Amino acid sequence: MARGHSVRLLQVTDMHLQQDPTTLMRGENVERRFQHVMQHIEGEAADLLLLTGDLTHHAPAAYDRLALSLQGLPFPSCWLPGNHDLIDEMARFSALGYNRKVVEQGAWRVILLDSTASPDGKGGGSLANEELAFFAQQLAQTASDQHVLVALHHHPVPVKSEWMDNIGLGNKNDFWALVDSCPQVKGVVCGHVHHAVQQQRGAVNVLASPATAPQFKPFSAVATTEDDPRFTGPAYRRIQLYDDGEIQSDVVRLTS
Repeated sequence: MARGHSVRLLQVTDMHLQQDPTTLMRGENVERRFQHVMQHIEGEAADLLLLTGDLTHHAPAAYDRLALSLQGLPFPSCWLPGNHDLIDEMARFSALGYNRKVVEQGAWRVILLDSTASPDGKGGGSLANEELAFFAQQLAQTASDQHVLVALHHHPVPVKSEWMDNIGLGNKNDFWALVDSCPQVKGVVCGHVHHAVQQQRGAVNVLASPATAPQFKPFSAVATTEDDPRFTGPAYRRIQLYDDGEIQSDVVRLTS
């Protein structure tokens, strides 16, 4: 296939919006940081906004504010849950299309997975058996000339932060067994880590975006908030999905 056309995605993640928008998280106003990102991405030429979990911090009212913000964008959005989300609250917005599990754009299929089963009380999660079965079914239905990007909240690869690697995807071996069975899978995008990740696992590009909320210092043994001013502003990721299966991406970081 020709390289020319591409699908343009934006990833926004780990907003941790609070019930009261004035409540601070780690000394920062997460509502203000999120709105700063939203104002910036309004000018992006995108096909889809992908929100990869921890949309709120156990905050029912925050979903209404989030949905209102998404409705103001010139392109569609979809989301998946993180370990701090309230899935029943997210379900209220199904009619708006945010809870879609599969999005088809050009030569690409984006499959969204819920990795919040089997919580460990510390932030980790897994794919439920039903979710693994759904994933296997979707991969089997993917045509040989299509490409797949998989999205989930919990990271399925080590990110070299000791504490974070203890709360990643609990059943990552089951996840990768399915990915490895389907050569059409070209990329995996996740949230949860609160900092930028870009790795290559075989032919699969693994990406995570920095949070819009305060970010964690990479390569740390404990949950330490980033203090380097070059990496503390809210951020999002741009992802280009080309017709030949190549993925290109970059992180856009704003000032705090």
